[in-house]
Amino acid sequence: MTFKLKNVYLTSSCIVAGKLEGEGPLKEYFDSIDECKDSSFENSEIDILSKAIDMLLEKENLKIDDISLAVGGELSNQLTTSSYTFRCLPVGFIGIYAACSTITLGLGLASLLLKTEEIENILVFTSSHNQSAERQFRNPVEYGGNKEDTQTFTSTVGASALLSKKESQLQFTYFTLGKVVDIGFTDACDFGRAMAPAALETLFEHFRSTNTSPEDYDLVLTGDLSTYGYEIVKDALEKEYGYATNYNDCGLLLYDVKKQNVLAGGSGPGTSAAVLLSYVKKKMLEGCYNKVLLCATGALMNPTMINQKNSLPCIAHAIVLEVAK
Repeated sequence: MTFKLKNVYLTSSCIVAGKLEGEGPLKEYFDSIDECKDSSFENSEIDILSKAIDMLLEKENLKIDDISLAVGGELSNQLTTSSYTFRCLPVGFIGIYAACSTITLGLGLASLLLKTEEIENILVFTSSHNQSAERQFRNPVEYGGNKEDTQTFTSTVGASALLSKKESQLQFTYFTLGKVVDIGFTDACDFGRAMAPAALETLFEHFRSTNTSPEDYDLVLTGDLSTYGYEIVKDALEKEYGYATNYNDCGLLLYDVKKQNVLAGGSGPGTSAAVLLSYVKKKMLEGCYNKVLLCATGALMNPTMINQKNSLPCIAHAIVLEVAK
């Protein structure tokens, strides 16, 4: 299902990146680079998310009381990172889970909620931390387990964005809500190829419902598909539309994949958020892009289901960001 959005503006955003992300090709676009040296991996993720929110409020000269409500989530069990972050922030809170596609679901839901008369602005947020995610979804780093070439590297990022009815330079114009897609793929070391069908389902639905094609966008992005999933989507787009030279993947943009030893590319909710809300946003403000489509992807599984040899249900949500006319 695709929603046409009206009067939904990206007022501001803030990205706090980890050390490795701050050494990558997009380092100049981030608001801050953090060492993430808190008492635990989980506390470090809470810290960078808190910093991303605090910096956004400071940048816009706002207090938390000025925010109508907050929408977001991340990868932790029971959204612990989000809950612990917002225990100090007295604002209406909607926690969501969409794995690595959380940022596009959050932006889309916030855009729809802005139609409500009582709501003036919404804080959208997400985060991920490499080692807290490894501990939860795979094995603690201390185990020293071997990595498969098809695996992705969870980014360490705290991200925040402010959406408002008040006019600004960038606006969200379309939101395509994804469907759960499960083709029976069972390799938990290859999320990229598992999620590619969900990405294509949402992209094709978006193009059909908006009567557009990849050529109508300056940039088409997926999130976290790895070098393997990226090739599947690119080939499918070229076969269907004969045009995919403007297609890329956020997990391949965030890092120098070969030099930084991040296996098949970046993943985690922070990956698509970091690319959209720093690099893409600044490029659009500079006049390099006018219309960008982001289709972020997520694998909706947990270790229990994987250990029971279940397949990988996946989802993708898409959002369009344009220079306001």
